[in-house]
Amino acid sequence: MAHFKQRFAVKAPLREVWRFHDDPTALKVLTPPPLRVKILAKDEPMQAGSTLKFRLALFGIQPLGATWHAIYDEFNPYREGERCAGFVDRSLSSPFHFWIHRHTFEALPNGNTVCTDDVTFHLTPLRGALGKLLDALVYPGVLFLFFYRQLQTRRVLARRATR
Repeated sequence: MAHFKQRFAVKAPLREVWRFHDDPTALKVLTPPPLRVKILAKDEPMQAGSTLKFRLALFGIQPLGATWHAIYDEFNPYREGERCAGFVDRSLSSPFHFWIHRHTFEALPNGNTVCTDDVTFHLTPLRGALGKLLDALVYPGVLFLFFYRQLQTRRVLARRATR
């Protein structure tokens, strides 16, 4: 299994950061080109046990894509006065054999928010050296995905703050 973790600060209050990430349609903004996201189904309201199904398409071309079906194993929404919020999503089916992603959002004393992405994944059911090699080959793509998510989170929330 491969593991990736990043923490970054956003110049926005927890309430705003949560509002952005709580909406599954944010995936459209958070997913880097050339991938495009189309939400196929989502449970509302989002809570533990909710599912989300979306399609990733390369350059918007559906045959060059994959469907991702996720379940929220944990869901701790933002509540006024609390300093933490977050959720855990796990793929039921996706391009990865195993994918679990913990999203944590923590309020800072200065009014900003720290976002943490903690992901464990395995590309194939293959074990041993070959499985590790395949995980290593997709790892740069995962790094890029989360670097892009960090940039977009900061960009979108900075734009909202100036309104």
